[in-house]
Amino acid sequence: MAAIRSGALPKLKLAVPPNLAPRLAWQARRLLRQCGPGVVGGVACLLLTVLAQWHATQLDQRQIALTRQLNAAARAAAAPHAPVATAAGGVAAFYAYLPAHDAIPDQLKELVRMAQQSGIALNKAEYKAEQDGKAGFLRYRITLPIKADYTSTQGFIINALQALPTLTLESVAFKREQIETGDVETRIQFVLLVRRQEDRR
Repeated sequence: MAAIRSGALPKLKLAVPPNLAPRLAWQARRLLRQCGPGVVGGVACLLLTVLAQWHATQLDQRQIALTRQLNAAARAAAAPHAPVATAAGGVAAFYAYLPAHDAIPDQLKELVRMAQQSGIALNKAEYKAEQDGKAGFLRYRITLPIKADYTSTQGFIINALQALPTLTLESVAFKREQIETGDVETRIQFVLLVRRQEDRR
């Protein structure tokens, strides 16, 4: 028996008839006439029943998963917690997180960079240091009167707060001379928290 080489195998080509869609539609109409509407309705009901059963199974599985999550959360809440850090340790960690007093110029440069990135020119700024004798940190109050559109102002505030973690927004005041004016006069008050100079580490 002679061996058949793989290269000698005939290539099969599946040709799709150009009128396949009309033929399928005609076959469907013919089956509908032969079976009658009762059989078609029964098949549709059967398919709906299978679909409803599958959906109910999915809901049951979801309910089981949620019940397990709730039980796990309840057990975690009832379990004894790990010892909480002392108040003194928390205060020390807070002071360590604050930038040093000498870092104020760098923090202000970053604030100016955030303004430039938002398309805002800081032509004027007011700075005031406020020291609390009982606290180990310094409040550095920054007042910025700017004139820009609302979107740029909002973007600047958000970017500044994200770039400087110890910067807080104290107040914002908007003023518009005329309704049709695009730019808005805004007075922004930030407070930058830094360590006191004697608390450098």
